[in-house]
Amino acid sequence: MNPDFDKVSAGVDDGLNALIIVAILLSAVAHVGLMIGLADCAFAPLPESVKSDRRWTKDMPVMHVEKMAKDPLLTEMPPPPPPPAPDAEKPEDRVDRLADATAKTVVPDMPTPVSEAAPRVEAPPEPTPVAAAEWKPRQDIMAIELPKVPDDEAALPRLVIPKVERVAHASDITPAFELLSSGGTGMSGAPVTDAPLLSTKGLGGVGGGNAALAHLAPVPPKIGGTSGGGGSSFGLGAPSLLAVSEAEKKSQESAGNDKKKEKPVAAPSPPAPPPNARVDESKVVKEKEAVRVLRDEQVPMGEPFDQHVRVGLGAWIDPEHPKFKYFRIVVSSRAEKPLPVVSKDIVFMLDASGSIANDRLRKCRDAVSEALRLLNTGDRFNVVAFRDKFSYAFPEAAWKEVTAETLEHADKWLGRLTAHGQTDVFRTLRSVLTLPRDPARPVVALVVTDGEATSGLTRNAEIISSFSELNGGLISVFMYGVKDTANAYLMDMLTRGNRGSWARHEGLRWSAAAGIPALSKKFERPVLSDVSVIFASSSHAETYPKLVSNLCEDAPIEIYGVCPADQKEIVFQMRGLNGSTVFENLFRIPFATAEELDESVRREWATRRIYALIAAYTANPKEETLRDMRIFANHYKIEIPYEKEIK
Repeated sequence: MNPDFDKVSAGVDDGLNALIIVAILLSAVAHVGLMIGLADCAFAPLPESVKSDRRWTKDMPVMHVEKMAKDPLLTEMPPPPPPPAPDAEKPEDRVDRLADATAKTVVPDMPTPVSEAAPRVEAPPEPTPVAAAEWKPRQDIMAIELPKVPDDEAALPRLVIPKVERVAHASDITPAFELLSSGGTGMSGAPVTDAPLLSTKGLGGVGGGNAALAHLAPVPPKIGGTSGGGGSSFGLGAPSLLAVSEAEKKSQESAGNDKKKEKPVAAPSPPAPPPNARVDESKVVKEKEAVRVLRDEQVPMGEPFDQHVRVGLGAWIDPEHPKFKYFRIVVSSRAEKPLPVVSKDIVFMLDASGSIANDRLRKCRDAVSEALRLLNTGDRFNVVAFRDKFSYAFPEAAWKEVTAETLEHADKWLGRLTAHGQTDVFRTLRSVLTLPRDPARPVVALVVTDGEATSGLTRNAEIISSFSELNGGLISVFMYGVKDTANAYLMDMLTRGNRGSWARHEGLRWSAAAGIPALSKKFERPVLSDVSVIFASSSHAETYPKLVSNLCEDAPIEIYGVCPADQKEIVFQMRGLNGSTVFENLFRIPFATAEELDESVRREWATRRIYALIAAYTANPKEETLRDMRIFANHYKIEIPYEKEIK
């Protein structure tokens, strides 16, 4: 250390200390001097007003301070918005949320909407009254600058068309009367063309030219088609509405000069459908909404049913395309602990047209009579025979309980049936929608027919799309063909789109009804109806069918799908009705425990997707849909079912 630097620092510190002491002494002397000098000073007296105010404040009570429990301003402010309801989220997101909750072994609680008082809405201000001004029309608006009708034509007498009363539920187009045959066959001899549907939906975004990625194309949309509520379209090639010869024109002109004018005779209209054939589409919509509300809205979380069913998963990886894995899910009722059997409503629809013949009809009558005696306790039924017109065994009531009296009446009614007339499949099926639907009871229609529609709406595509669009899975449709030439395209596509299945007799005509008992087994004992299945988005799966059948003790639910080969598990939610009880379960199945399948699962998935494409093409026949269908079929080396029929 430097001794000179230490000496200098010590001198500086001593000087600072001395200055501080001097400043303190000077400050003390200054304060003492001020106190002595101002001791004799007097302040001015207060005004009287101030003195009176001070006296008034002395008389006031002591202020009391309390802590308020709640800020009064908060009561005037609108409450915060309630949290979003569970229904606001997408079904796939809801399944993902529930799947994450179950993975953490915590039972998810469905959030309940917060019910709070609605915020006060201030009334809008009164509009400022505006004095009515006098209307001053422009004088030139009626001026005709350029006449549109020549003067010689304007001078002709005005043609007055007589008023024709509208017939309720009549067809929108009345064909020329010479197109109607005298034998009552309807439209024989008329050139029928494939008219476009009234309401169609295309297949958006289905795979294009890249066949390798065709099976990952988006899901075809719901079937579109005619609404089915009004008169059916005849699909004629725009014939003349009135066929009048030259002689008839002259006779009408001469008759018009007479004093007594006669009303012109209009072309005859087809007879109006019977009252029970008229379908109120708004009523059908309300019935579908009632089922949806009972299944999806009245109970936020349904009762689990995994202990009542057995869920099997099988998978197979395509060696040619190892990036994709095909799987099959089978949900069946557990025999040792099944769900209670649901009481159902069933209508037996028996084709009694001339094409079915009396020998086949006799066998079918006996089979329906036996099937009635196999109904479960609590089931209700009705029987309908259809030709070009139809009739119910119990027209006064929609459904009848199974009793000895009702069965005897149905047997007598069936015994009087004979085969004659033509077949109107669509009108008869549509009449079932007029029967009242209890949301807690599944409705089943068993149609026994030769499958050929020869009256009314005869185009298969229109029958399939129109009824499927209107029905929307409300009624399960099962069909049985009584001969090997029965219309497989109509029966197959109509049942696939309406939660059902079909069968066709291939043997001799004397055993035409032999397959009805086996088909009836598939819907004999339902345990879960109006089933909906939603796959979690984390599964990355494309599955078919989209509208699954009801779960019965003897008929499991099968779902085929495809997903990436590295997918570890499949997660889906199943929800359905057992009477008025809602059952819901979230299934999480790892592929590590899946059964090993063969390449048939790939073919089964591709076939079901082809059927979805056919349904989309049936509703909206576009060439691009047919082209994509062929690319997809070539890639999977399968045939397109009913390719001739759909064209």
